[in-house]
Amino acid sequence: MTENESMKVKVEIYTSPTCPYCPAALQMLKKAIDIYGDAIEVTKIDISTPDGQELAAFYDVQATPTIVMNGDVKFRGPPPSETDLYDDIETYLEPDQIKTAAKRRKTQNREIDLMYG
Repeated sequence: MTENESMKVKVEIYTSPTCPYCPAALQMLKKAIDIYGDAIEVTKIDISTPDGQELAAFYDVQATPTIVMNGDVKFRGPPPSETDLYDDIETYLEPDQIKTAAKRRKTQNREIDLMYG
């Protein structure tokens, strides 16, 4: 399978302006984009808008944040651990994509270790 044919994970995060957990969940997904690159596509959906309310009704979003991957609701409420989030993302990826992401995660962890000792 070529890179253009590789799996792509479509991640939707349902948020609201008053959600205390949404900023942390968005930050985790930003890190996931750094790790998985073009293998994931993240869309933020604000449930306080009419379009957001319509999409939220489709997935029966009762709490924010809610994270949906390729049409499957994965997490509701307080964000998951990064490990749980990455594990779920990787269930949709090809082995070569996971291997590339693992290298990026190691690099990211080394950079964090250097910053914080």
